[in-house]
Amino acid sequence: MKRRWNVVWMLVLTVIMTVTAVPIPFQAETMDDPAPTIIPESPNGQKVLFDNMHGQTAGQADWVMDGAFSDFAEGIAGNGYQVDELRKNSPLTVEDLEEYDVFVIPEANIPFKTSEQDAMVTYVENGGSIFFISDHYNADRNKNRWDSSEIMNGYRRGAHDDPTKGMSQDEKNSEAMQGVESSDWLSDNFGIRFRYNAPGTVVADHVVDPAETFGITEGVSEVTMHAGSTLAITDPETAKGILYLPENLDESDKWGPSVDEGIYHGGGVEEGPYAAISKLGEGKAAFIGDSSPVEDATPKYRNEETGKKKRTYDGFTDADNGTLLLNMVDWLAEDEAYQDFTEADVPLDEVSPLLEKEIPEHTTEPEAEPWTDPSPGYDWYDPSTFAPGSFGSSEDPVAEPEFTLDHETMLPNDQPFTIDVTAEGLAPGQTVSGYNLGIYLDGGQQIAKVQNADGSWPAHYGYSEDFSLQADSEGTATRTLTVQVNGDATGDANIRLRQGSTNLITTTATVGSDGGEESEESVEPISIQEARHTADGQSVAVEGVITTEPGLFGGKGFYLQDDTAGIYVFQHADGYSAGDDVKLQGTLTTYQGLKEITDIQQLEVTGKRDLPAFTLVDQIDESNQGERVSLEGNIQNLTSYWNAFEFDVENEGNLTRVRVDDRTDISFETFTSNFQEGDEVSVSGIASIFGDTYQLLVTEADHVQPTADHPPVINGLSDFTSFAITESYQVPVDVMDEDGDLEEVVIDINEKQMEDAIQLDPLEYTPGMYEVTVTASDEAGHVAEQTFSIEAVLPLSALDELVAEGAGQGYFDGKMEKRLMKKANDVQTAKNAPSRNGKWQALIHQMEAQAGKKVDGDYLDFWEKPADF
Repeated sequence: MKRRWNVVWMLVLTVIMTVTAVPIPFQAETMDDPAPTIIPESPNGQKVLFDNMHGQTAGQADWVMDGAFSDFAEGIAGNGYQVDELRKNSPLTVEDLEEYDVFVIPEANIPFKTSEQDAMVTYVENGGSIFFISDHYNADRNKNRWDSSEIMNGYRRGAHDDPTKGMSQDEKNSEAMQGVESSDWLSDNFGIRFRYNAPGTVVADHVVDPAETFGITEGVSEVTMHAGSTLAITDPETAKGILYLPENLDESDKWGPSVDEGIYHGGGVEEGPYAAISKLGEGKAAFIGDSSPVEDATPKYRNEETGKKKRTYDGFTDADNGTLLLNMVDWLAEDEAYQDFTEADVPLDEVSPLLEKEIPEHTTEPEAEPWTDPSPGYDWYDPSTFAPGSFGSSEDPVAEPEFTLDHETMLPNDQPFTIDVTAEGLAPGQTVSGYNLGIYLDGGQQIAKVQNADGSWPAHYGYSEDFSLQADSEGTATRTLTVQVNGDATGDANIRLRQGSTNLITTTATVGSDGGEESEESVEPISIQEARHTADGQSVAVEGVITTEPGLFGGKGFYLQDDTAGIYVFQHADGYSAGDDVKLQGTLTTYQGLKEITDIQQLEVTGKRDLPAFTLVDQIDESNQGERVSLEGNIQNLTSYWNAFEFDVENEGNLTRVRVDDRTDISFETFTSNFQEGDEVSVSGIASIFGDTYQLLVTEADHVQPTADHPPVINGLSDFTSFAITESYQVPVDVMDEDGDLEEVVIDINEKQMEDAIQLDPLEYTPGMYEVTVTASDEAGHVAEQTFSIEAVLPLSALDELVAEGAGQGYFDGKMEKRLMKKANDVQTAKNAPSRNGKWQALIHQMEAQAGKKVDGDYLDFWEKPADF
């Protein structure tokens, strides 16, 4: 039942073979186009309907039965169900649903109208079933402020009283928002509510026994989550959990960009079920808190906002995801007489604990929504603004040409031959460029040289130099390439046409066999660059420095680099480490496009040296394979897998894949706590390739650094506005630097300088106002300066301390200290203001009379009548 876009073969006189590659057609479709259907090979008489009326293709989502939910849909059809899609220009009604046994709602991004909610409740009460597939909070794919969990619950977080909160007048007036009202709809009818939490990459392995789940969890041990949500049971008589996340989760387990703590109740049963079921009247419902386990890697439409191709992932085939999902559909489709779970032979759940902020009326919006501004000209509610090739747009994307390779079925290895490359479907006179062609054996060994445009031949086997194709008046372009293959090559071979590094078409042929014995001559050392251009299967000897710790990428393998290039060494011996200078001999091979030296015959450490510096490059390509390089750009498409996480670095429209293997001990959770999509970064690692994808392999956490250029920010003095002149103080200055490169903080008070904190000693300042100047600088050369005012004061309670400090600092002797201390105490203990004032004057007169004699004249400067006198 799977969609297949076939490569068409045609034999001409059994000698000449033509192969045509037809690109997957990204066709524009609207609500007015016929909806897809899958007729099962062995029908069971039941039908399943997929919703495509509520933004199921918004943003990077492609949750449709003939797109990135096709594995799921075809699995349902494989169990005998007819599968249809619902699309129309008017609201959902009960008449749309009543002929179907199960209604699947994949991650809605446009809210349900009250009439649609009523239709769904009526449908279920009368015996229908609904499968709600949601996602994490803030998965707002069309940037309309409504997430799928909010849509399914019936209200927006922080906007319970106003479903249009924050919307423009055009959005409020749109047809999409007419008839939308806030309510606790899901809980009121199905006894359950999607939480607004956001666990990250977690494997749900707390599976309820099949005997307590009507058999739904039969064959299920683990189900994956890649940023999702759990649910809260609000009525155990009608709702029941069947799958939970592990216990002892904390904030480190949340989805990186989560707007709050992400984990609400520590995981386990308290966090609420990841998958659940419900019983309402004659019908049923099922729920799961993430679309990741349902999706596959075959998106159909372009992104409605940007027009770019989408990238989705193979979640349905991961772990036991597919088993659980298909079991849930089977249970939903089965008619059962009981009205709620009190009438069934299963234990009831407890009501899930709720935080105060989970009460619908008490929810708040932790961050402003939407999470980012939509592109200019894109309106989520108006399909006429959607990009060509997206669902809802009436315009097809730019047509992609159809390629054909014409060549002999037997490729001679003893003489040149030709291959015709033809492209059809171009615009008349159009020129397209950047194409290259190569021939390789299974395993990746390149065996062909393609003659250059100037008639010369390449020095090494590999892909041709880039060439162009120019269409004739009919839109067809043909180029004839002259090729010769390695005389030692025999057997099955693959002919591949690429544009840049993107595969366009691959055909097969047979290479004539004349083979010879391998040379047993001694191998002279060559540069790694020369080794990379040696034919696969040849023995090579090289020298260089190990640039990665052995074992990071399997076995005890490592990358090696000299002054000319880098290469991967696949070996299994212990005793080597990064920084070792080595010389080695082995056999050159290619695995998934990666040049390797394997079958190691000699590997000897000759010394130690520093690793080569990272070289800043614009892109990863053949010219820097195996080398230590750096890229700069912004993070896009951040995704976690069971054994690694990946993201793209976008730079001037180019995307470069970055991979971080679990064996590096760099955790996805730690990474996403420091970096989010859109962050500007510098990423350093090893330039590599897997299959047809050039990639950068990161080996250490500090090899990803922010590159945004932010000056330090001086926040203040922590409410430090005054100080007593008789006390000691150490007050930190709050300076933030978003780039983490703060270099120095200098504080100046009355021409005294100090670093990082204000440090004050007793009698360092006389009473009065002072300016504090804080100067902060960073490694990038930014300097921030801010001035604050603080007041030095002499409190009444500190007069005795002032006398004691004066004696301690030598302003007078011990005999004078006793006299002044008595007078200071008299001031402090005076019974009324007139008495205190008189005693104050006596104290001051005593010191003035002895100034320059028994009392240092400067000491009188500290005696200013206290403000609290």
